[in-house]
Amino acid sequence: MKTRAEIDAELTRLERVLPKLIDECEPDEVLEAFAAEAETLTGAAGADDVAHIQGRIDCLLASAGLIPGDNEGEPCLPS
Repeated sequence: MKTRAEIDAELTRLERVLPKLIDECEPDEVLEAFAAEAETLTGAAGADDVAHIQGRIDCLLASAGLIPGDNEGEPCLPS
C-alpha cells in the first residue's frame, strides 16, 4: 500500500499527463487512456485513501472539461 505522500505524487503526475492525453488521443478515448494511467493508483490504495484519490481524479477531469463538475474549467487544487 502506498503512503499518502506517494499517492499525492502520483496524482500530481496524472495531472501533468492529462493535457498530453487530451492532445494525443481522440476525444472519445481520453477518459479511457486516463483511466489506464490511473489504474495502478486506484488498484493499490487502501480503503481510507480511495475517497481522496477519487475526489482528486474527479477534480482533474472536471477541470479539463472532460466530466461535469463544480470546478469545470478551473484549476484543481490539491487537498
